[in-house]
Amino acid sequence: APAVPRPEPAPAGASGWRTIRSDPRLLGLLLLSFGFFALYGPIQVALPLHVSQDLGGSAGDLAAHYTAFGAGAVAGGLVTGYLRRWPLWPLTVGIVVCFGLTLLPLGLGAPPPVALAGFALAGLSWGPYLSTSMALFQRVTPPESLSPVLAANGAVTVVAVPLGVLAGGPLTALVGARSTLLLTAVGTLLLGLVALGYTVLRRRAGRIR
Repeated sequence: APAVPRPEPAPAGASGWRTIRSDPRLLGLLLLSFGFFALYGPIQVALPLHVSQDLGGSAGDLAAHYTAFGAGAVAGGLVTGYLRRWPLWPLTVGIVVCFGLTLLPLGLGAPPPVALAGFALAGLSWGPYLSTSMALFQRVTPPESLSPVLAANGAVTVVAVPLGVLAGGPLTALVGARSTLLLTAVGTLLLGLVALGYTVLRRRAGRIR
């Protein structure tokens, strides 16, 4: 008897996309991550201009901002292990909300020490996000679909920051550096609040934790 040809297996990326589209939790988490990273992109464009033009600062002042953010991110990464018992969905969404709130002093033109402290706290919020979001993907995704789902997630999030940087140039030229930082802070805060509302509704339905 002639051999029956076997159907070609679907590419891992296609399989991952199908799984994500079929689960609102995975799709919501993917959109949250993309928005969070994309909204970070304009900061890389606007912050140097804000420090040099709006504040009249030097390269050392800009370095101080990045050092504060980096130190906060390192501290956030170190405390991530102590957050493992917290509910992951509220924690991940809360990170986004806190990041938006702590960026507000920069965008509102707060005194430099206050803005610098806020930027350090933004780094503290940024640090745990990747770990908590990946833990969520692993918790929600069926084990047999985990690899393609993570591949699809990586394909989307890897372009998020570059796209944000790309959009940050025209935005900064149009509204100015400080206004761009303010829009980024407000956008991130709104993104987190929308996700928070979604989380509350899903928790009431008993489908998320």
